[in-house]
Amino acid sequence: MTYTQNGHANGVPNGSKDDHGSYEDSNVEVRLSPTIPTSELFSGLTEVEVDFEKFFGMGKPRKVLSHFTIKLTELTYLPKIDNPRRDWVASVAVPAFLAHRAQNEVKAFATVGTGGGLDAIAAMDIFSPECVAMTDIHLPVVNAAAENFCIATAGLSGVNLIAAAGDILAPLGNKNYKFDLIYENLPNIPLDDAHEIDAGQTSSTYVPHRSEDIPAIATNNLLALHFLALQQAKSLLSPEGAIISSIGGRVEIAILLKMALEAGYCAEILTYTWKIQSEPEEVIGGYKKNQEDGLGPFYFYPAAVLEKAFGNLDPAAAGRRAEEIEGLLRPHAVDAPTALELHRNGLEIGHTVAIVRSTLN
Repeated sequence: MTYTQNGHANGVPNGSKDDHGSYEDSNVEVRLSPTIPTSELFSGLTEVEVDFEKFFGMGKPRKVLSHFTIKLTELTYLPKIDNPRRDWVASVAVPAFLAHRAQNEVKAFATVGTGGGLDAIAAMDIFSPECVAMTDIHLPVVNAAAENFCIATAGLSGVNLIAAAGDILAPLGNKNYKFDLIYENLPNIPLDDAHEIDAGQTSSTYVPHRSEDIPAIATNNLLALHFLALQQAKSLLSPEGAIISSIGGRVEIAILLKMALEAGYCAEILTYTWKIQSEPEEVIGGYKKNQEDGLGPFYFYPAAVLEKAFGNLDPAAAGRRAEEIEGLLRPHAVDAPTALELHRNGLEIGHTVAIVRSTLN
């Protein structure tokens, strides 16, 4: 395995409710939120044991170890190892990778905002690429992710690993690679104080002051970094390459597709799923503040409603019926202030997640 790394590059690191806020629906079993810590953010853990089959849920691994240990920094997104349904990689990225593999070969893969590197590890096993690139805004996070990748793929040869810290895709601009697939799971919520980006785990937030020209459809719906990733990806994609954007945007599907169109792409919903809201106080609270500042609105759902609407559909099948499912959910949507109130009253809250696959052809 060839391993390349570098530091920061080109940029600044970056339903219905009653009057009491309770949710009522005679056709849905109300699910109360389980007892979880007030915050699911970094909890002092420095290492986490990963059981590949149990966590990723896709059978025996082909390219990586069946059990491995990943290292975390205080800035690393904490994977939900004991509850994969809450985890972005296990519940969102892996089904999207599998759906993409059914139609496309991926020899060069890149992930933006890798965190602990589990997305790159999953991609290695699913796609068997010759090159894997990972970026994150913090150099210690990238270094730990690269080490995690090397540990999980112990003994694997013929893979060029690129690990670089910096702003979105900028660190990959000088690597002379064209990627068949770029995966981004960038944050939506702008920080109030830019200095907070270095003050612990801030994976759902970003430094808001950007010099780029960003259209209103992105800024008004807290999709700015997703739009910028689409813009930056244009020079990095292979001729048949795609960028898949993992967006728990809490906005309508039509907005996501229109944003990709404004960025110059043809776009489709690859997979559609739902996720229990992780870090509900921090994340729903962030959406609440932005909605009260005039953005959005942003919508959430009781988890039981989501579970019923999606039923037994796998994410790829749900992707083909995304607009239909969105229509079924619409009467049950609650905005961010209401969702936070319901969460504080003990109701388990979730949101939809769309994987938007965008191509230049």
